[in-house]
Amino acid sequence: MKQLKVFLLIFLSCLLTLSVASAQTLTVRGIVSDIYGEPIPGVNVLAKGTAAGTFTDVDGNYTLETDASAVLEFSSIGFRTVQVKVEGRAVINVSMETDTESLEETVVVAYGTASKASITGALSSVSTEDLLKSPAVSVTNMLAGSIPGVASVQSSGQPGKDAAAIYIRGCGSLNNSLAKPLIMVDGVERDFSQIDPNEIESISVLKDASSTAVFGVRGANGVILVTTRRGKEGKPLISVSTSAGLQQPISLVEQTGSYEYARFWNIKKQMDQVTDPKQYFTREAVEAFRTGSDPLMYPSVDWQDYIFNDVFLQNRNNINISGGNDTVKYFVSLGYLWQNGLLKSLPGQPYDNNYSYNRYNYRANLDVKLTPTTTMKLGIGGNVGVTQEPRNVVSDTNQDQNPWVIAQIWTHPFAGPGFVDGVRTVIPKDFVPLGEIMRDGMFVFYGYGYTRNYRTTLNLDLDITQKLDFITEGLSISVKGAYDNAFTLNKKRTGGSVEYQTVYYKSYFDTDGLMLPTDPDYDKTHIYVPAGNDTPLNYSETTGRSQNWYLEGRINYDRSFGYHKVGALVLYNQSRNYYPSTYTYIPRSYLGLVGRVTYSYMTKYLLDVNVGYNGSENFAPGKTRFGLFPSFSAGWVMSAENFMADQKVFSYLKLRVSWGRVGSDTGVSTRFMYMPSIWSESGSYSFGISNPDNSPAFAVSRVGNSLVTWETADKTNVGIDAKFFDNRLSLIADWFFENRKGILITPESTPAIIATSSPDLNIGQVENQGYEIALSWSDITAGGFSYFADANVSFARNRIINMDEVPKQYDYMNQTGGSTGRHTGLYEYIRLYQYSDFIENADGSLTLNPDLPQPYQKVYPGDAMYADKNGDGHVDGDDKHVTGFSERPEYMFGLNAGLSWKGFTFNMQWIGATNVNKLLDIEYRIPYTNAGKRGLLSYFYDGCWTPENQTGAVYPRPAETSESWNSENSTLWLMDSSYLRLKNVTVGYRFSGVPWMKKIGISSLALNLSGYNLLTFSPLKYIDPEGVTSRMGDYPLVKLYSLELNINF
Repeated sequence: MKQLKVFLLIFLSCLLTLSVASAQTLTVRGIVSDIYGEPIPGVNVLAKGTAAGTFTDVDGNYTLETDASAVLEFSSIGFRTVQVKVEGRAVINVSMETDTESLEETVVVAYGTASKASITGALSSVSTEDLLKSPAVSVTNMLAGSIPGVASVQSSGQPGKDAAAIYIRGCGSLNNSLAKPLIMVDGVERDFSQIDPNEIESISVLKDASSTAVFGVRGANGVILVTTRRGKEGKPLISVSTSAGLQQPISLVEQTGSYEYARFWNIKKQMDQVTDPKQYFTREAVEAFRTGSDPLMYPSVDWQDYIFNDVFLQNRNNINISGGNDTVKYFVSLGYLWQNGLLKSLPGQPYDNNYSYNRYNYRANLDVKLTPTTTMKLGIGGNVGVTQEPRNVVSDTNQDQNPWVIAQIWTHPFAGPGFVDGVRTVIPKDFVPLGEIMRDGMFVFYGYGYTRNYRTTLNLDLDITQKLDFITEGLSISVKGAYDNAFTLNKKRTGGSVEYQTVYYKSYFDTDGLMLPTDPDYDKTHIYVPAGNDTPLNYSETTGRSQNWYLEGRINYDRSFGYHKVGALVLYNQSRNYYPSTYTYIPRSYLGLVGRVTYSYMTKYLLDVNVGYNGSENFAPGKTRFGLFPSFSAGWVMSAENFMADQKVFSYLKLRVSWGRVGSDTGVSTRFMYMPSIWSESGSYSFGISNPDNSPAFAVSRVGNSLVTWETADKTNVGIDAKFFDNRLSLIADWFFENRKGILITPESTPAIIATSSPDLNIGQVENQGYEIALSWSDITAGGFSYFADANVSFARNRIINMDEVPKQYDYMNQTGGSTGRHTGLYEYIRLYQYSDFIENADGSLTLNPDLPQPYQKVYPGDAMYADKNGDGHVDGDDKHVTGFSERPEYMFGLNAGLSWKGFTFNMQWIGATNVNKLLDIEYRIPYTNAGKRGLLSYFYDGCWTPENQTGAVYPRPAETSESWNSENSTLWLMDSSYLRLKNVTVGYRFSGVPWMKKIGISSLALNLSGYNLLTFSPLKYIDPEGVTSRMGDYPLVKLYSLELNINF
């Protein structure tokens, strides 16, 4: 028993000793370095589950007292987190790998680059890989739905002219046309819509003032920075891609056939109480249209199907090679694009007048290390574009240039049978009761020739950088020069008309239409009478040119001092445009000074200060010509704080805030606004008596304003960047507010009695605010299956504070206080009048119920009822109001998702927009148009109020007596053009490592099948929601199906 007690005492003593030993603390030391052995300062070293922690010093050293059995966690922005068990060791050295996903290398900012982790402003970017997922031709259309805060609105699908209008954070000015962002390609202001996307490395969109203030008077609407690809060190890489695509129009307006046209025409005449039988289609004609018994004299032709291709081709090719060594790096690219148009090749016309576009792109970027401290960047790029389009019936006339409205709305389905034995054939004008020239499908484009526009652009860039580390480490000086040249040649081939023929019944021809078809002796033998004649094509040409140069000198400083990282930039730039769009032969210039200082402490506390001092020749020399534009931004990486170490929610969390002032020099007349007056040609005069020779006269067209100066926009931005679940889920959210003052406008309050236009004044003011949210998830499973989903939503709404509007009689008539771009002078549509709204008089006539507001003109059942806004019992011009949304969407949505497994890939993109309206112009409001004798759109036939269709009617009755009333500007014609569109879908497979491919040097081969604009859901049914609803019309948008082959060597 005594021995047992001794044994237990010894056992308990051992346990106590072990317990004390396990609870011992020890001092752990070590060095934290990267995979190359370079020390990493500022690394957060934390004992997990405790508050004990420290940071590495400038040499990567750390010292920490902790439990001998603790687990140390090493974390730093831009590196993968490392966890190490102490296990009683006193010295623990750690190597950390770069986390490219969290650091995301660098992004392009104004006049430089920066690590994504150090960004404090509102900036988004998209890479080449993302751009090439879309088969679209213009880069502007590839941005849709990809970047929060950016709206890309494409209104035309015409080859070579299908670029989209781009808005960044809505519109901060009074006019959408003055809200265009500044586009910079490789640091120089240039167009980017026709750059081959294979040439682009990345596109950065700068949205807040801290990002754009250095651009001064040109940065108010945001800035898009396009960076082209450059060579990388390594063996030569050759990439060859080719794609073939089928285009298909998606927004053609639908007309009725001849039977529906004639039947509805007679209904319309009955409503107008027309008694003359010659103004009606005969019963025989209506029946012939219905049965198709005589397709020559009573045709019913769908002209859009007759003259437009169902599908038409597109082809895109590119070859590029890149590589280099430590001394020389290169990137060379050649591209070719061909787009065909939708016009069919028709008989009898001996030339091709179809729409088409040929584009040849070229680029060569060269990086040379001239000395160990001197580098040179040389860039040569450009394109040659050839755009062809048909001339038409209104070319070179004073009429509205609206060939697409004529082709889709004005044509008559019974104007002719088309081509008979290869000859265009039409019916006699008086064979139908219209009294109108017959417009068949060939009326618009056939036999008018064509134009062909050649445009050649050349861009040259030279940048030389000299490191000045012998003065102080991190200092460098650079100079940059750029030269751009463009030449246009416009070849016009007029004439080219083609002989056609008119088909008659023999009796109609012999009696000049006097014999009735019901006469037993009526001879319906067809005879053909030639008309017109063949004419040769004439030739004329015009030329134009553009020439610009840009000069830049800058001093950069970038250095780290332990936990501190400091950057600085001082830059001078100047540009000159020798052939501007206005006053072409007077060059236009800009110049400016830029300063920037950045500071970060432990990559956790971030500060950015920018200032731009810019001058514009739009303003008078002296104090108004130059403007100072400062900005400040700060960031705080909260997730790097010790108090965030134990939380499990955020993998990364950064808060951002910025304020800055930017400007704009774009006014109503833009140039020479400060001059005392502007003289323009005004009539002519002659000396002497009865002198037939006149000389041009000039008069003051606009009084100048010597005090005119820049618009200023004060912008505030608050943002958050967060990542969750080991960086798989990320969130970027921004709220912004802009107050733009001194907007250059022509005063509205100036009395009209003044005999000249008032000068531009800095009196406009607009506020703009909104938010952006981007949420993305990406993951990869153990089996190599990866997937991602990125969603974004943007909202921007402005408010007019002052536009020098003369206050109207009623508040609802004023634009001030609402957003820009709303629709003015509209009645508020309520419903259609019904018979129950009228009182029948003794003579059978109808009188509108006196209890209802009385319109300014007589109305009938089936006419539009408008609201009495002022409540005076009358509906007239005093009841028109400002309403609706702009044609620029307030909300934009984007969803990008994809997956990959082994060689298989799938990607799709949805985009959407809402809070957007389009007002149908007069051609879309009146059956047979406002001329009363043209085409009939299907939605009128299906939806107009008629005695047979009262309760289900959507549109007013087609009577001419009420035409002006029913077609008034009203909310009836204000269409909700919100939409949800499947923008892109790509399915592909990549082959790599295949033995036969290796034998011929192919590293990978990919096949991709893609679609563009595949599905669209919108309340606007008749026209594409992004299309044009004005009376000018435009080329329709297109779907695109594309098969692409990509080979890498």
